[in-house]
Amino acid sequence: MTSQLIDLEYALTVAPVMGQFHPLVPLCLSQSVERVSDPYTLLEELDSPTPHSVRSVIIPHLDTKYVDRFLTLNLLESPPAQLININLPNRIETARQWLLTNHRVADRIIADVQQHGYDTVILLLVDGLSYADVAHWPERPEPCFIDGPSITYSRTSTDQVDPQVGFPAIINSPPLARRLVEVGIRHQRGYSYWSRAQNDITETLFAGIPLEKVNGFDEAYEKISQLSQIKGLYIQIVREGLDGLAHSRREISDVEVKAATEAIHQDLRLLVSFLSKRETHGAVYLIADHGILWKNQHAWQEINYLNANRPRYTTQISPHSNLTSTFSTDRQTFSLLHYPYLGRSIRANDSGVHGGLSYWESIVPFIHLEVAAGVTA
Repeated sequence: MTSQLIDLEYALTVAPVMGQFHPLVPLCLSQSVERVSDPYTLLEELDSPTPHSVRSVIIPHLDTKYVDRFLTLNLLESPPAQLININLPNRIETARQWLLTNHRVADRIIADVQQHGYDTVILLLVDGLSYADVAHWPERPEPCFIDGPSITYSRTSTDQVDPQVGFPAIINSPPLARRLVEVGIRHQRGYSYWSRAQNDITETLFAGIPLEKVNGFDEAYEKISQLSQIKGLYIQIVREGLDGLAHSRREISDVEVKAATEAIHQDLRLLVSFLSKRETHGAVYLIADHGILWKNQHAWQEINYLNANRPRYTTQISPHSNLTSTFSTDRQTFSLLHYPYLGRSIRANDSGVHGGLSYWESIVPFIHLEVAAGVTA
């Protein structure tokens, strides 16, 4: 894979390159590489007698009409995690421009509903799941960049939930449920293992949505199955992912992680099957708030002088730009530690950690599955 990236980098110095590329490939290219979506516009510029700027250009799709005008390469494999981790701190703007981000998930769903005219929409919000855990799934998950601290939620200095961090950033503002009303999905039902009284993050995520507290996904699915009418309905579910394994568990095995991941996959397929059986034209979406770094799988470098609030991030502004990246909301600023640094020790009874900037924490899966009259696309 590294040799293929080297070949691509060299080809980009010779001529524009057109082809099919894994979405994470741009994170491993030079920052100066420019993405062009329309090859015809580029050809007009190149064929014009007017001087044009010399730069590296990549066209991230294959258009057979122009194969004789550009170099063509395909690179469908995901780059190695190590290479992404090295490059990610200097490619944050690239990630924002080239990848779906958590802040744009709601926009994507609204655009899908408008384009396809879905009657029913289900959103499965998973607490802790890395893209790396599920990249092999047949649904072909799309990598989504967590643009900010890779955490579930954050409170500000005035003890309010920050709407631009974690799950609230995915739901966005105005909330997704309210925006769906404007495109024809007028009813809502919510299910979560958190109650409104339990924490204010639930109130933020389910504002205006009738919510039932459930003990887990099985109970949520049982209640969903009993719904008599689902046309025009938005269903929002919070499901525990790998976060429950990462915290308050001193040790965790690969077998347990794999089993938990497969259970999420089965639940996703169950929701798709539900829509298919109900003969509705709809869609099921899956998105996670963050991924997980497992404590015993990494060679950590602890940097105690950062005085971090958490092992992988701090709400103090860090002057150490080689170790951290800064992310600011309208209400607070975070310093995200790069991989493999820790600002303080991981708790002894935790098997995993998150909050910083890395391939495993910051790249999560986004899945969109369309269902129509008994057929899954």
